[in-house]
Amino acid sequence: MVFSHVSLTSKPTMENFKNLYLWMIIPFIIIQIGIFNYYWPKFDNVTWEIHIHYWLVTAWYILVIIQPYLVIKGKISRHRTLGIIGILVAGGVIFTGFSLLDIPLKIIAAADLNRQGPPVAFFYGTIVVEFVLMVAFVYSIYKSMIHRFELKEHAWWLICSVFFMMPPALGRGMIVFWRSILLPENFNPMIVFVSAELIYLPIFLFFTFKFGKFKHQATFLVVFLTLFRFLRIPLGSVEIIQEFLEAFIKW
Repeated sequence: MVFSHVSLTSKPTMENFKNLYLWMIIPFIIIQIGIFNYYWPKFDNVTWEIHIHYWLVTAWYILVIIQPYLVIKGKISRHRTLGIIGILVAGGVIFTGFSLLDIPLKIIAAADLNRQGPPVAFFYGTIVVEFVLMVAFVYSIYKSMIHRFELKEHAWWLICSVFFMMPPALGRGMIVFWRSILLPENFNPMIVFVSAELIYLPIFLFFTFKFGKFKHQATFLVVFLTLFRFLRIPLGSVEIIQEFLEAFIKW
């Protein structure tokens, strides 16, 4: 539930989070910039699943801006009502996110073996990485719900939920960016990984410092998943993983 049923009894705690809604605009802008050239120039050609997923994720980011604003303004009734809507939006994000995991397999099936570009392992690894990120998003929503009466816990899990959703959009944006300035033979997926993380990590560390959450479980999870993303190609190179994905992900 999105910032629902939080306690307003602790003034110092509320002081720490009084401008949270403004800070949450930062990841919203980053994800929109990241996905812009990947989504909008292809608007008429993308599938309905991509359209729905894009707008649901956008709605989620907007909710995580609006909800803390409603709390600070004391509009708790509206906050709770919007929290129920937030559960539905999160469910839609999860469903559409999992439904899009077959896209890398479609790219592999249609790929020209003589065309220069990322290795096949990149696409298999992308499925693994994005599946794990979706699971982390599900977990963050679950934790935010069970801690809905504890403002600091509730808020931090929801803040981290947007960071679990950011890497795929940011990564796709960096792919478009680097392909636009590099020759195909010079394109290296590692350039995409590093450049995306050099944007992602400073922003997350800023939030971690801002809200004093260096030793929090959600923080450890974000850091672990950052390291995990660098295993994309090694994981995608494992034949057993490739066979498993081909067998269980259908389109």
